[in-house]
Amino acid sequence: MACEEHRGHREAWRACKERNGECRGRFLARFLFPFCASVFQTQTCMINDCTVRIKRPAMGCEFELMLCGRDRNYLVDAGNEAFEELARLEEQMSVFIPTSEVSYINASAAGGPVRVEPRLFNLLLTAARLSGETGGAFDISAGPIVKRWGFTNDAGEFAMPSDAEIGDIVKKVGMSHVELDVKECTIRFDGPGVALNLGAIGKGYAVREIVCLLRERGVTAGLVQGGPSTVYAMGNPSDDDAWTVGVRSPTDRETRIATVRLKDQALSTSGGHERFVEVNGRRYSHVIDPRTGYPVCGLLAASAVTSDAVESDALSTAFLVLGVEETREYCKAHDDLGAVLIPESEAGSAANVIRIGLEQ
Repeated sequence: MACEEHRGHREAWRACKERNGECRGRFLARFLFPFCASVFQTQTCMINDCTVRIKRPAMGCEFELMLCGRDRNYLVDAGNEAFEELARLEEQMSVFIPTSEVSYINASAAGGPVRVEPRLFNLLLTAARLSGETGGAFDISAGPIVKRWGFTNDAGEFAMPSDAEIGDIVKKVGMSHVELDVKECTIRFDGPGVALNLGAIGKGYAVREIVCLLRERGVTAGLVQGGPSTVYAMGNPSDDDAWTVGVRSPTDRETRIATVRLKDQALSTSGGHERFVEVNGRRYSHVIDPRTGYPVCGLLAASAVTSDAVESDALSTAFLVLGVEETREYCKAHDDLGAVLIPESEAGSAANVIRIGLEQ
């Protein structure tokens, strides 16, 4: 959606807030998964430019802006406005706040169509498309099975389900259970037990919206980072033609094992190595394959590079589920994509870095 449309939706929301005190369907989020810490910038703006860094906790992580320009006060104001937008998005998408729009959808959509705010509806359409393109490896309806494994309960307690339980819950997972009416901008579930969770796409969405707002305000260079999962490189530093962004080792956060050159692109990383449990000597990752209901294995981390932070966020999760060969095939069919994959390896052995569609 164009930035002009985004601006119109923001202004309508603010008018609604001023008129009614608050709008139905605004909500504060704490997202599911603290994804693999993976990105950091290695450059700054030239010394004769102004560089502003602003941080704000949101969505269960820390968002950081590094903005480049000539007027420090203007950059600070633009950054603060961007964080106001982040707060609005956070309030809208939470599955942990009972009054959130997504919570309202989850509570009501099995009983009939629920009207959805236009930008959120477009995000749901994107999620449905990506679910189809990845064969269900990415799926926003996987929340119930992740919750059953215990990775999202309030106490953070792992609760291994039985095979029978997994089979029953997986029957309710999949976008085939979700009806999106484009004409009416509504969503409906085909029965009880279906629920959405935007944890694998929400930070990328927030990053994209922040970038759009900053560009509207005339900011053309900088980095927007949504926790450890997604970074977007706006323009380029004045002393180089792109930003150099590092990918950290999934087993040693102080070690950079790959770099990627980004200009007006996003890099997102997903990994199951930082949040897991071991039962009887077997490790279970918090990242669940929506198609089977079981934790993924085979890759320690997966990164996706593309021009859209929403897609990079979702696809990094999909690539972690798909594995090396299916990710390679997906990227071959989408020539604007790149990937960095880190397969599991034996203890003590060096990490094997697989780059797909990216220059060395």
